Amino acid sequence: MYWSLLLPTDGSEAAEAGLQEGLRLAKALKARVAFLYALEPLGPKLLLGPETLPYYRELVEDLRREGLAALDQATRMAEELTVPFEAHLLEGRAAEVILKEAEKHDLIVMGTHGRTGLDRLLLGSVAQEVVRKSPKPVLLVPHRRTSP
Repeated sequence: MYWSLLLPTDGSEAAEAGLQEGLRLAKALKARVAFLYALEPLGPKLLLGPETLPYYRELVEDLRREGLAALDQATRMAEELTVPFEAHLLEGRAAEVILKEAEKHDLIVMGTHGRTGLDRLLLGSVAQEVVRKSPKPVLLVPHRRTSP
């Protein structure tokens, strides 16, 4: 039985589809959920040069605020459904952070896609890596775009 579900989010619409499905499942199973936002290292996403260094700390804080906003949205969804939850913002590569946190839970529920475009090419597919490496079951939820 699934008593504890890990619901990663990156704040995207696709991640929200995973959150919604995970929360519905948790409600039906009377399970608790843990929301997770991975604060990715800037590395290849930001080519650090002399002109960007002064803004590095500000950029990191902006990314942290973005993560907290995504977690806030997730916790409001859980409160509406009266699903018990906890929320974590952890630093590291998304797939690695998810896999490490998954050790504490029975099931991972996540969207099939999060970031798109150049970020996806640089980072690879988080969902794909989690499915390949996770010793725990993973439920992938497809995102159906409503507009082009």
